[in-house]
Amino acid sequence: MSISVGPAGKVGEGVNAYFVYKVTSDMFSLEPMQVDRRYSDFLWLHTQLSRQCAGFIIPPLPAKVVPLLQGPEFLERRRSGLERFLRKVVEHDELKNTNYFKSFLECSPVELTSIKAESQRLSLSGGSAAAPPSAPTSTGGSSASATALAQMAQKSQQLNSWWSKAYQRMAENDKVKMLAAKAGRELSGVNTIEDPEFDKVLKYVSELHALVKTLHTRVDNAHRQNCLAAGAYCELIECMSAIADMEQSLLETPKSELAMSGDYTAVLNMMDTRARLIDGELAEFAESVEYLTRWVGAVVSAVNVREDRRFEYQAKLAAAKATTTAGTNTSLELQAAKEEFEKIHARVMREVHRFQIEKTIELRRVFAQYARLQVRSTAEMNEVLLVSAKPLEQSLTAEELGERLGASVRELEDAIRKMEVRRPATETAERDYADVSL
Repeated sequence: MSISVGPAGKVGEGVNAYFVYKVTSDMFSLEPMQVDRRYSDFLWLHTQLSRQCAGFIIPPLPAKVVPLLQGPEFLERRRSGLERFLRKVVEHDELKNTNYFKSFLECSPVELTSIKAESQRLSLSGGSAAAPPSAPTSTGGSSASATALAQMAQKSQQLNSWWSKAYQRMAENDKVKMLAAKAGRELSGVNTIEDPEFDKVLKYVSELHALVKTLHTRVDNAHRQNCLAAGAYCELIECMSAIADMEQSLLETPKSELAMSGDYTAVLNMMDTRARLIDGELAEFAESVEYLTRWVGAVVSAVNVREDRRFEYQAKLAAAKATTTAGTNTSLELQAAKEEFEKIHARVMREVHRFQIEKTIELRRVFAQYARLQVRSTAEMNEVLLVSAKPLEQSLTAEELGERLGASVRELEDAIRKMEVRRPATETAERDYADVSL
């Protein structure tokens, strides 16, 4: 199985222009299939996977930015990020077998638009994301009234569910507990499901998310500082070039002009190489850290799904205990909430364990990539230094200096040779001073 995302192609002009990416895969067919997909299509797929596969860690997408305002480097980074997203989905046993992923890889743009519209209708009506399109119903006043009543009942049920979960969240908050204790009131209907193993996972994910976000900020700041330093080198190179042009206009012979030009060229080559290496030193590393931040954010989202199911189960459990005569529907709802919570809990624990393994491998790859970049940069800089320093260390001949400048240099050298500079007898003075007794 192979999957790839081709370079971005622009469609249209002006404000209505957009970019499409050719997605090629052979997952669900013998021959490779190729479809055109926009970034919004990838975003739709990510949303549907999040709804249909609750509790799974959905691979992150590149950040949503207006591409028309960006250059080719941004488009290539986005293409690479979209391809990584699809490869991560393919590597996942559950995500790759979803119906929405298959439709994304096989359907034409028109067919995909129809599926997107249907999924939006199901989302607004509160239906299941994986449910097939509903059959058309007969029109009439009674049918419309029944539909309106059903929607009102559904909205009321959703509101009650939201409030019950919100109450459970507030009841577990330490500050709320403290305020309730000070007021002399007890929060009733609180049934916290204790799980020490998951508490460790929750603490690990929360701390890792905070640390990775800080790392992203620090790396981004360092990369920006490097870009500013590279810009300062560019200004220095421009000033040095202006001085070189002025100096060459005053030289007398072609050889002297060539010698002076070679000196400035050597220095400018060193500065240019340094500026280019500084500018790209943290570019790839910063991009990898940004992806890691969004990846850990996806883990946080999966953990939040587990917590949402826990609050829902606890709310139904509290409602069942508060009701003296529990009906059949209440028992079924409670059992369904319990099974859903246990399923999501087991799924999240597996996903976090898998994430820890993949994260270790990914970090090693990022660190190795950074080390290789440093080795290449050091080797390139050393090569430029060796080539540039060799001619600078050689003495200039009289022919290269020119007649007038050469005579002045010779006079200066003769004067220096005639000067007698004697070193002060510091050791003798110190010894004589030491012999004096006080």
